[in-house]
Amino acid sequence: MPSSMEKYISAQVTYWKKQKEQLTAPEKVNRLPFITISREYGCGGYEVAKKLVEIFNNEMKQTPEWAGYNRELLDKVMDDLGLSQSLAETLTGTARSGLTNLLSTSFSSFPTQVSVHKKLAETIALLALNGNVVIVGRGSNIITRSIKNGYNVRLVAPLNWRSDEIVKKMNISKQDAGKLIAEKTKQRDTYLKEYLKFDVADPHNYHLLINNAEHSAEQAARIIIESMKIKGLIQ
Repeated sequence: MPSSMEKYISAQVTYWKKQKEQLTAPEKVNRLPFITISREYGCGGYEVAKKLVEIFNNEMKQTPEWAGYNRELLDKVMDDLGLSQSLAETLTGTARSGLTNLLSTSFSSFPTQVSVHKKLAETIALLALNGNVVIVGRGSNIITRSIKNGYNVRLVAPLNWRSDEIVKKMNISKQDAGKLIAEKTKQRDTYLKEYLKFDVADPHNYHLLINNAEHSAEQAARIIIESMKIKGLIQ
């Protein structure tokens, strides 16, 4: 886990514990915003998330501090028993009931292949309910779609641009990059459509679409922030 992001995550859990009664009171639940970032394979979702966290914490001085979660960090939270329990302890009462209802209505009827991800769904939902988090991928926009104050972003880019990015990051041939994109895209789309009944490519499922080829990670982050200001999610 990157040390800087680990610091933010630790600070969040500490803050959430202190504010537990306020966060779980009916009038306070969901008062803090959260962001989900879905992306075409090859787009820099976590790079944008890190820029968002940097701007929120260093420039805007928001409280509690924001943190970004990608696959690695979400797995870390789930695998770290102490951290997972600490996160679970931040919600009681009304919010815990809401989380239980969310998980039961969203996952109870799904086949075994999806039910095994219930822990992941619970972790993502807990983070979203507490707020001030950026969650990249992992079906986070689907899992949190009934939770208020969420802002769902989709990063897209031309295939050629994404191929070039993968070539640079993974040091493979462009032909292999193209094959990898096709393989990963098929895996993601099939999973989401077949089991979660969700079309990840449908633009109507998002508040904002950004062409990653035309905007750097910082530019994308600032576009997201300005859009959230317009919607009144942040100041």
